[in-house]
Amino acid sequence: MDAPEAFGQTHANALAIPDDEWQQIARAASSGDSRTWLLAFDDAGAPAGLVQARRRPAHDCLIFSMWVAPTARRSGVGKSLIDSAANWAHKWDGRRLVLWVTAGNEAAHRFYDRIGFTVIPDGPDAESGATFGAFAMERPIRQSTT
Repeated sequence: MDAPEAFGQTHANALAIPDDEWQQIARAASSGDSRTWLLAFDDAGAPAGLVQARRRPAHDCLIFSMWVAPTARRSGVGKSLIDSAANWAHKWDGRRLVLWVTAGNEAAHRFYDRIGFTVIPDGPDAESGATFGAFAMERPIRQSTT
């Protein structure tokens, strides 16, 4: 990945996780409505982006590990991934998307702002983000069309 500081786990830590644990994680992520991984590919079949969405009862959908390939940025892939996560969450009555952006990642902040996210100034999500140098953002699952 071209922006390892934007993720909650280093590549070295991910490599240290045994394959059977990754398989267990994949099985858990592919069943039920507690989490999902969404993938995007370009016309040639190369990876263009990914995002993980997790259900937080009762109505929040947490967004993690968002990544868009440098060659796919500003092409709509990121918005499509977020919209797909919102559609997934809407199926279980999700009402709000929540994510964290590292403080120095200005490009991500601008992107999320452009697609309707706002900074959460205080509360548990803001405090959680501050502990690892990030700020929390939120957006309704279904945005007003007016």
